[in-house]
Amino acid sequence: MPKMPSPARAIAAEVLTRVERDGAYANVALEAALAGVTGLDPRDAALASELVHGTLRRQLSLDAAIERDSERPMAQLEVELRPLLRMGAYQLVYLDRVPAWAAVHETVELCKTRGLARAAGFTNAVLRRLARTPTVPLPDDALRRLSVQESHPLWLVKRWVDRLGLSQATALCHANNQPAPLCLRVNVRRASQSTLLAKLREAHPEAHVEPGQFALDAISLLGAGAPTRLPGHAEGLFQVQDEAAQLIGRLLSPSEAAATLDVCAAPGGKSCHLAEQGAQVLAMDVAPLKLRRVQAEAARLGLSVCCVSADARAPLPVADRSRAFVLVDAPCSGLGTLRRHPELRYRRQPEDLARLAGLQWEILERAAAAVAVGGVLVFAVCSSEPEEGLVHRDRLLSRFPDFQAEAAPPLGAAKARELVSDDGAFASTPHLHGLDGFTAFRVRRH
Repeated sequence: MPKMPSPARAIAAEVLTRVERDGAYANVALEAALAGVTGLDPRDAALASELVHGTLRRQLSLDAAIERDSERPMAQLEVELRPLLRMGAYQLVYLDRVPAWAAVHETVELCKTRGLARAAGFTNAVLRRLARTPTVPLPDDALRRLSVQESHPLWLVKRWVDRLGLSQATALCHANNQPAPLCLRVNVRRASQSTLLAKLREAHPEAHVEPGQFALDAISLLGAGAPTRLPGHAEGLFQVQDEAAQLIGRLLSPSEAAATLDVCAAPGGKSCHLAEQGAQVLAMDVAPLKLRRVQAEAARLGLSVCCVSADARAPLPVADRSRAFVLVDAPCSGLGTLRRHPELRYRRQPEDLARLAGLQWEILERAAAAVAVGGVLVFAVCSSEPEEGLVHRDRLLSRFPDFQAEAAPPLGAAKARELVSDDGAFASTPHLHGLDGFTAFRVRRH
């Protein structure tokens, strides 16, 4: 009878299999898997998270090493076996603290407990070879080498090198492979940053807990565990939101009680931030289930957010020129969030950018109709790709001459000035700022 693998590896194997086989999102699958195990040691939860995110971040590197030592393309292996091999290889190549024998043995046992006993011998042989030479074979060509070394698809590496140059593209890829801190936005209606910092430091003295560098209400954490288990979560003292995303709410900066429309509201972080600033927020999204989650988050935070389900590509369920403030946080490639969602890099294809840019323009054109005379519109995407960003501003200003670009209001800490240009354009990147990659702009109707 096979021995049961460690809880951390069993959880990670299940999550990685769901990501590979079912197209699940890693963070959602991991959160559900961790919540489903009672009495889990925090160290096991931390290891499971490390194995999931690390294996996904390094997937192309691991595939190259596995293919070298198995002499078989990964595509020819069973879909359930691939994530197990990668997880074993990740421990051998990147986790020095894990003994090689443990990485091999536990992966073999996972094969047996997960219905892959027929592949146990193959897995043992491949990982033992890798354990003798725990390295990644790198191509001679500079672009292919970067693609394998930092585990980013070749098309994306070429794109970034063409736009940024080899040095900056390398830095960006490297930054995407670093663990992103958990970032909280303090709910200033219920707590201060200093009060919540003290609570978190007292509860997690071993964790790295610091105030944000760019957003005034931000707190950054590493090693503190799941956000739902942090002090203050049940009381609605904070919401999880990257600093860059927090600054988008400040870029709009709605007036107190102003009629404000969030056109693509789910999962609700920006809607709640706008309500926290005092706006009368109508949150719109095409998916009713997602809107129920927005309402649940607003209720937890003690905020009032009205919700309506509608397709932003169709005429909006508000009168033309009726909203003083409009936010379009548009569906996008998500390529600015690869630190947090590493699986996205393997799912995106070059043609997605043109398709998404077309969708973004449809939504932006509809949203512009809702902006009142004198009103402000902010468009944002969690991507730094040009066709998803300022191209839309240029087209909007050309199509609607009554809109003009406008300088950004104060966004937060002094460092936030680094992220905005004189004409209100906003840009953040992981490698230059340690933030998710966002592009945004602010315009006003005259």
